[in-house]
Amino acid sequence: MPSHDVVLYAAEALVPERVVRFVKEGLEQGEMVIVIATPDHRYDLKTRLMAENLIGLSAPRDDAYVTLDAATTLSLFLLDDRPDERLFLDVMAQVMESTSRGRSVRVYGEMVAVLWERGDYGAALRLEHLWNQLVNGRPFSLLCGYPASAVQHADGSLVRDMCACHTGVHDAGPEALASS
Repeated sequence: MPSHDVVLYAAEALVPERVVRFVKEGLEQGEMVIVIATPDHRYDLKTRLMAENLIGLSAPRDDAYVTLDAATTLSLFLLDDRPDERLFLDVMAQVMESTSRGRSVRVYGEMVAVLWERGDYGAALRLEHLWNQLVNGRPFSLLCGYPASAVQHADGSLVRDMCACHTGVHDAGPEALASS
């Protein structure tokens, strides 16, 4: 069943448990898991998955786990600093088709958070809508990650608009919003 959830987290250096659970469940269910995240988060997630023997040292078992850099992937479909619909759909369709091999797909992404942290809220919301368009046309599970500190410092109406783009909004624990 397709979903587009968001997790807000405080500890920006560590991947929140909700994200780890999301990725682990996908791997355990034989789904294709695509992680589009910052270098620190990709490293932390890889370390944690390796500790549980869900992925190997150089590659995951059965190539079911693909990681991409959030900023680099984002740059592939920005046109005049705005997410371009055609480019986004082409880039993400290519990523999913080239990796899924007929399996269900699960994506964890931080590209929207990259835009949000830059203060480019319009581009971030545009990208959220493009993700929804993709989820509706190609069922998969999507979890977005946002640092709570970036959300806390934004205008309340923008935060409500961002939350409205998601089927579920989760914080990474009681400290996620309070400590930012």
